Amino acid sequence: MKGSERCIRKYVKKDGSVTYHAEVRRKNAKTLRDSFPTLTLAKNWVRKTESDLLDGKQLPDNKARKLTLNDLIDQYIRLHLNKHPGRLKDQTPHLNWWREQYGTRILMNITPGLLAEAREDLLSGMTSRKLPRTNSTVNRYFSSLSRAFSLAHQEWQWIVENPFRRVTKLKENKGRNRFLNRDELNCLLDCCKQSRNPQLFGMVLIASSMALRFGELVNIRWKHIQNGFITLEDTKNGDSRSIPIPSPVASYLNALDSPKIPQDYLFPSKDPERRHPPSMIRKAFDKALRDAQIEDFTFHDLRHTCASHLAMNGATQGELMEILGHRSPTMTKRYTHFTKEHIARVLQKTSNNLIDP
Repeated sequence: MKGSERCIRKYVKKDGSVTYHAEVRRKNAKTLRDSFPTLTLAKNWVRKTESDLLDGKQLPDNKARKLTLNDLIDQYIRLHLNKHPGRLKDQTPHLNWWREQYGTRILMNITPGLLAEAREDLLSGMTSRKLPRTNSTVNRYFSSLSRAFSLAHQEWQWIVENPFRRVTKLKENKGRNRFLNRDELNCLLDCCKQSRNPQLFGMVLIASSMALRFGELVNIRWKHIQNGFITLEDTKNGDSRSIPIPSPVASYLNALDSPKIPQDYLFPSKDPERRHPPSMIRKAFDKALRDAQIEDFTFHDLRHTCASHLAMNGATQGELMEILGHRSPTMTKRYTHFTKEHIARVLQKTSNNLIDP
């Protein structure tokens, strides 16, 4: 390419592994560089980089070349995440980690090679609960920032390309396949009624009857309960949705002795200035599980329980997506499971209709 120079250097590390550092130097512009495990990948990157520059896919001015990762995260939050409170809450811890590690780095220096190193750092670190990070957790850290880089490339034209697109996602374990059958759920609800925590029964009843997330559950205010529906405003994907109230939940709500001031929370925290933290019911929920002799079960599995029984009772994929608040059928599939007895009944019914006795 006229006006640029290319260079690929081979480096052998102490452990014997080899990396290839590729550079494209441009006149009166910042050098573009990256590192690769093979010579072929390095050559391909050089060719693509020079092709992109010929097509005009480059930073528009010197100011843009000085933008840092902190600048990108600030813009991403201001123009995008602030419109989606649920996503902002979930992604803030991830974005804060990126700030602490690489916040002052120039965007052009956030390369796939650097991201691969960040992936290893995340894997070797611990969560806030002092547990090792899983592959799925690390992937969430990456997806939180990848969206910001996509906007920087496609809409704001701050960067030539999104470096996350050339970093392989970690393989994740299959989603949990744990849900309660009818007897287990009713036994758990009976134990929740005996709990010293007066809110536990209602929380478990609504979560298992309406497939709500804990965060959605604790943000319900009395004003959200109208005309036989609960309207969820603070959801994970930022979209509001209204769910019809089934009769067991309606009976529970009608029996509550509450002033029902519109702004009051259905499940208020002891401190009115704070959100209702999961720790407020964790001990009570764990005790109820022990009393019901239910093992390997989490509060979020109540959502799986509801979704699975909805599917076994004939709910369509579209209906499940509407109730669960999913945009992707793939995500809905992860939440719906079937008992062996249900599968056996379906096979037997099909066989009876298909084969003459």
